Amino acid sequence: MTTLNHRLGWILTASAGIVIFVAFTAWGGIPAEMNASLFWAQAGLFLLALCVFVLAFWHLLLRPLAPNLRQATRDTLTVKLRQRLALILAAGGLTTFVGAFWDEIWHRVYGIPFGEDLFWRPHLLMYFGFATAAATGFWALLYLNRQLRGNFQQRFRANPIIGLLILNAAFLCYALPADPVWHWIFGEDITAWSIPHLILLASFVLTQLLALFIYTSTLPLAAWRSAIALRTSDLLALLILAGISLLWLQIMLIDWDATLFGIQPESLGLYRPEWLLAANLTAGLTFFGVVSTRLLRYAGAATIVGLLALAMRYGMIQLFQTDMLQFVAWICALLPLLALDLYTYYRAILRNEEPDWRGTAAAVIAAMTLNALVIRSLYNLADADNLAYAAAIIVSGIGMSWLANRVTDAMLRQPEAIVAAASERISIKPAVSFGILAAFLAFVFFFITTASPPV
Repeated sequence: MTTLNHRLGWILTASAGIVIFVAFTAWGGIPAEMNASLFWAQAGLFLLALCVFVLAFWHLLLRPLAPNLRQATRDTLTVKLRQRLALILAAGGLTTFVGAFWDEIWHRVYGIPFGEDLFWRPHLLMYFGFATAAATGFWALLYLNRQLRGNFQQRFRANPIIGLLILNAAFLCYALPADPVWHWIFGEDITAWSIPHLILLASFVLTQLLALFIYTSTLPLAAWRSAIALRTSDLLALLILAGISLLWLQIMLIDWDATLFGIQPESLGLYRPEWLLAANLTAGLTFFGVVSTRLLRYAGAATIVGLLALAMRYGMIQLFQTDMLQFVAWICALLPLLALDLYTYYRAILRNEEPDWRGTAAAVIAAMTLNALVIRSLYNLADADNLAYAAAIIVSGIGMSWLANRVTDAMLRQPEAIVAAASERISIKPAVSFGILAAFLAFVFFFITTASPPV
């Protein structure tokens, strides 16, 4: 029965993924001068490539080994090395979402057609972020060939962190060239929802989830606790999760944010159903809210991530001195994240039970429903269909709660996530980690403030 449920979960997830891919491809818009059949054929090739990566992941890390193959001997990276890898990937994530924010501002202010923006500073920041993922993947490939034995399945399972770093870098090597190839075929993007942009967003999220997993694998698996028991060592994980929320909500809500400044999707010949705003917001906050509470194991993590993201978004707006971007979505996310934390406190601390996906979904859905008037008022959605709006919240809340809990379960099941060897001394202290990040932030600040506008 367990195997049947597992297979059913994979089938439902794959089916939902295909439906979402097709829907967002349509909502992204088809260039008016482009043959629709050619557009969908090209989109089908992108989907096929994504399926190849999913199958590779399944074959290398999940598929049962052949009867003649023995389970690989487990190999674990040192705590010091895992901390360094996590810091590198987290630093790359920071430059990616800052670069994306900066890129949106300059495109709104200066336009700049594709090609002329290839090496401007916002893109250079993002390239650095992508390069960190590629570099760690290349290092992991060398490690796999020199330190691990057996066929690829055995080597990947001997050290899943190494295997995931390689797969992540390989996916990025596909995602990065996809954008210029898409532009070469179809010209400029109509909106930010082009297939390559969404694939790059997925790559960013996967990279930062990997950084989060690697970093939390260096921490002892703590008992459930409240926010007042926050550890200094948890702060980097919270910052990684805040970074995920920043880029996720920026891309997925970009068209509604533009309406706050008088830019309507209809003016571009696009259709955006109003319920999609609620669905995108619910899906995003449910995912990073559930992962933060369950992986760090304390009630209050989701709200802290939301507040950190809001503060970072507001700080970037002030840094770039722009009134073209806002932080409405991050304000709307706070009530559902607080509801998620309250449910976690009741379930995990008061009742001493593990939170489940049904409860987290119910908490988010209830809060998003109460939040509906605020969201509609801020985004001017007074005419939105009530039934469609409610259905969007329910479906996205349930689906993303299930997915986020499965992802977190997978992270917590890995042997690295149990605890570092007691005899191994953790050599990179939290203060050192944040000192490195502070120096890096100072460089990013200098890089931004000394840039000349492209005029």
